Amino acid sequence: MPTLSLITCTRDPDPTMLRRVLVAVEALRVPAAWDREYLLVDSASAHPLADRAEERLFLDREPWARLVRVDVPGLAAARRAAVREARGSLLIWFDDDNVPAPGYLEAAVAFATAHPSVSVWGAGRITVDFTGPVAPWVERSMRPFFQERTHPRDEFGRTTHWAPFFPVGSGLVTRPPAMTRWVDAHTRGAYTLSGRKGTALTAGDDAQIIFGAIAAGEDVGVCAAQHLTHLIPPARCTADYLARMEFGISASLRIARAECFPAERAALAADDVSMVDAVRAALASLPAHGVVDGPRHARLEIARRLGALAATLQLQDRAEPEWLRAAIALFGLR
Repeated sequence: MPTLSLITCTRDPDPTMLRRVLVAVEALRVPAAWDREYLLVDSASAHPLADRAEERLFLDREPWARLVRVDVPGLAAARRAAVREARGSLLIWFDDDNVPAPGYLEAAVAFATAHPSVSVWGAGRITVDFTGPVAPWVERSMRPFFQERTHPRDEFGRTTHWAPFFPVGSGLVTRPPAMTRWVDAHTRGAYTLSGRKGTALTAGDDAQIIFGAIAAGEDVGVCAAQHLTHLIPPARCTADYLARMEFGISASLRIARAECFPAERAALAADDVSMVDAVRAALASLPAHGVVDGPRHARLEIARRLGALAATLQLQDRAEPEWLRAAIALFGLR
């Protein structure tokens, strides 16, 4: 019978959102013969979770849950600590804004049994829940940006380029060898991305877990029966925040690919883009989104292109030119 390690890494979480996550974790169905643990990893919170009443009550109430404190900020550092602590045959990662459906664990175990070649997978259905009012253009067109997706069937495979069946970080399920390999790569310095850290909106650690599995000859995918809700507060829905996030994701993904697939590093480092190219791409995106939404999406396209260029220069060990630093500042991307 399986032993499951459920893990939430968090830093100064919103109390209301974390409460919803903890309530959902308690409501997960766990057959009598199964064993499970829940690791709540405090990633150097200014107000330690050990001092917060609601989290203490949860930990006192659930003997299978425990708190892990990490004094070094950054999602990657928190995940490394969790991997060291976890004892499960599956590691299931719920962000501090993920509300899993009650049957999430049952679906994950069934998928693991049916598809032994898949070492990293995620939810096939993710529903975005905006926790407050957001701008109409965000409601209209940005749900996929916040990972909303519906896969009617299980899908998996392997490719070095991003594919529709790639999982996202929300509700990620990993077999222990995939995470041990990721930790080892960080320890050796082969992987350098630190994940979300402070106010920086860089990412990439999810991508390196996925790409690392593919590089090892394993499959990645999505499980149609795994459902969760992704909580998105209005503060993450401003045009400025979205542009910064697009810039950070674009830069991080390029670095993640280069570090996971060294044979592609030279091609990625040579794939340059100019400000003119970025503006052309932004203008080309306008017709698809109309007069009202078009300029907002054009800004996101510029952010994506500039993020790719910043990563390219980093891979080349070149300093950013003055025009790029000025453009990043102009669009508020850092």
